[in-house]
Amino acid sequence: MLKPAERSTLYKEVTEQMLLAIKNGVWKVGDKIPSEMELAERFQVGRNCVREATKSLAVSGILEARPGQGTFVSPVALRKIMAYELFDYMNEERAWIELMQVRAALESDLAYLAAERATAEDIRRLEEIVAKSTRANGKYHPSDQEELMVHSDFHEAIAEIAGNNFALKLLRSIKTEINEHRKKYWEFDEKIWEKMIKAHKQIVEHIANRKPEKARHLMRKHLLESIEDYKKLKKNDK
Repeated sequence: MLKPAERSTLYKEVTEQMLLAIKNGVWKVGDKIPSEMELAERFQVGRNCVREATKSLAVSGILEARPGQGTFVSPVALRKIMAYELFDYMNEERAWIELMQVRAALESDLAYLAAERATAEDIRRLEEIVAKSTRANGKYHPSDQEELMVHSDFHEAIAEIAGNNFALKLLRSIKTEINEHRKKYWEFDEKIWEKMIKAHKQIVEHIANRKPEKARHLMRKHLLESIEDYKKLKKNDK
């Protein structure tokens, strides 16, 4: 099934064909893959190209190099491929909107659970995080990565308070990608940013007042509104 790679996208195509060989069972878990020289001949590319593709898949845990033996398909290759493809897809523009939709569904329920389970200490923690969002000059718009991390800390704290370890691990597994997407907030004007921080404050109030339905509704509204605000921003840029 391996075929010569297109010259314009050598590295990417070699990597994708190697992934396809594993997904389609041509290379099964535990199999030793062909040598670097043999793969270079099959793909009709240089050995350096094959070496970089193999190294990338080894770093991702899809392949594993065994000194003196060769390179083998990892026991967890299929699971790692799913993660690899997810992270690759998240670089696409539409992925941000889809991610926000998934977060709205998941994090709204986490806000509900947080309102049921939060302790007095948890409430203080959330209030301290939100307080950091207001700068000394009274403005809300983020100016650097540190301020965006306050936004990240708020959502992660709610997930921790909710006590659902699976949801927390899931969100943490894509935390880097979520934070990269948060950089889109830099394109928002101060009015939108102020609205977002106001929503954070109100969510904390609902959690503190043990109003899970209101916390869930507002969290969902808060995340979905970010999508609409971004769409409007892009529409105005055209």
